[in-house]
Amino acid sequence: MKKSINAMYFSATGTTKTIVCCIADTMLKSLGLRELGKNIDFTLPIAREAAVSFSQEDIVIVGVPVYAGRVPNVLLAFLNRLNGNGAWAIPVVVYGNRDYDDALIELRDILIARGFTAIAGAAFIGEHSFSKVLAENRPDGKDMDIARVFANQICRKI
Repeated sequence: MKKSINAMYFSATGTTKTIVCCIADTMLKSLGLRELGKNIDFTLPIAREAAVSFSQEDIVIVGVPVYAGRVPNVLLAFLNRLNGNGAWAIPVVVYGNRDYDDALIELRDILIARGFTAIAGAAFIGEHSFSKVLAENRPDGKDMDIARVFANQICRKI
């Protein structure tokens, strides 16, 4: 199998980036690959100006935070311009220990509509963006262990 691992994320507080990069790094090691194909941080508005395309040779880990149980509205225009072209996608949402509601399903549906094939998906807890008390210091070591197990399960599946 000749696949390229790609990471893309919106991470205003750094927690989504931490999870997505952990999954990507673990997959790289597990698959014996040296480096990421693309590492796209679309947190800043300027990074969301151009459309992004992938190919059938790509596996893309796409991470977003959860705002009020949903994919943040500010990201929808950008996400709806992605071109999957048959790439495999791993939707990942990070929520502040309240509930991720439909965010994971919503992200998966967006990616499928944009030409990706969703092969796995997960929700992780990260410190809440409005409170230092809710899910304080998350993701923690246990969360990172879960992310690595998740990544290795995907590698065994593919």
